[in-house]
Amino acid sequence: MEVFAVPQAKKPDRLRYAANLAAVGALLCIALTWALRRAAGMTLRLMHAGATLANPVGVPEWVMGLWNVVLAGAGALAAFFFVRALVKGSPLAGRVSLAVPRDGTMWLLLPSFLGVSLVLNMVVSVLQRMLAAGTRYQAPDAVQLPEGRGAMALYFISICVVPAVVEELFVRGALQPMFARWGAWFSILLTSVLFTLMHGDIAQMPAVFLISMVLGITAHASGSLLPGMVMHFANNCMSFCFTWAAQKLDGIGALALTGYLTLVFFLAALLCTSAFLKSRGMSILAALPRWNDAKNRQKRLSRLASSPLFVALMLGLAVRAVLPLWVRK
Repeated sequence: MEVFAVPQAKKPDRLRYAANLAAVGALLCIALTWALRRAAGMTLRLMHAGATLANPVGVPEWVMGLWNVVLAGAGALAAFFFVRALVKGSPLAGRVSLAVPRDGTMWLLLPSFLGVSLVLNMVVSVLQRMLAAGTRYQAPDAVQLPEGRGAMALYFISICVVPAVVEELFVRGALQPMFARWGAWFSILLTSVLFTLMHGDIAQMPAVFLISMVLGITAHASGSLLPGMVMHFANNCMSFCFTWAAQKLDGIGALALTGYLTLVFFLAALLCTSAFLKSRGMSILAALPRWNDAKNRQKRLSRLASSPLFVALMLGLAVRAVLPLWVRK
C-alpha cells in the first residue's frame, strides 16, 4: 500500500512581511502628507484668492503656523500607529522606550553630532550648487519665517519639535525594531535607506543617510528613542537658527551670528568628542554586533528583492529623487 506524504504548509516569511509592511507605512506617510498639503492649499485659496502654501498672501501667520504643525507630524504619526497596530503581539513588535539612558556619557555625543551635521550641511550646499550648474536641479526653497512671535513659536514647533518626535517614533520606534531580528546593522542600514529616500531631495540624501545611521545606532545602543529625539531636535534647532539669521538680520548681522554659531558648534564638538573618548564612552557601542555576526549570514537581500511592495516603493522613491535632474519643476 502506497503512502502519500501530506505536504506541509509553507511558513510565512516574516522578513518579506516586514518589508512590505514598512513600504505600506512609508507610503501612508507620504500619501497623507500630500493629501493634507492639497487640502491646505484648497483651504487657503478659499480664505484668500491666490493664496498658496508657498505664498500665503492675505492669510494670518498663525493659521499657517497651525497648518505647518499638522503637516509636519500627521503623516509619520499615522504611519507609526498603523505599523505598530499590525505587528502588535508578534515577534516583529519591538519595545518603544523613552527612558533616559543610565550612561550619561552618551550625551557628550550631542555636540559631536551637531558638529558633524554642520559639516554635512556645508557639503549639501556644495552639492546643490554643483547639481544646479550641471542639471535641471533646483534646490528646495527655504521656509519663510513669519514676523509675529506667536506664529514664530508655531513655526519653531513645526520645524524643530514635531519632526524630531514623530520621525523618530516611526523610523526608529516602528520600522527599525521590525528588522532587528535579522541583525542590528541590517535594520539600521535598511531603515536609513528608506528614511533617506522618503526625504526626496537628492542633494540632501548623503547627509540624511549618515545622520539617520547615527540616530539608528544611538537608538540601538541606548535602548531608548529619547537620545535620538534630542539629537534630531538639536539638529533641527541649528538649522532653524541659521535660517532665522539669514532672514531676520541684515547682511553683517547674519554673517556675524552665523560665524559665531559655527565656531561654537565646532569647538563644542571637539571638546565633547575628546571628553567622550577619554571617558571610555565607546563602551556604550558594545551593544552593536560585529558585521560578521551570525544574523548577517542570511539570505536577506534576495528575500527583500522578492517583496513586491517594498521593491515598488523603493524604485518609485528613487525615480522621484533623480527625476528633478532632468525635469524642471
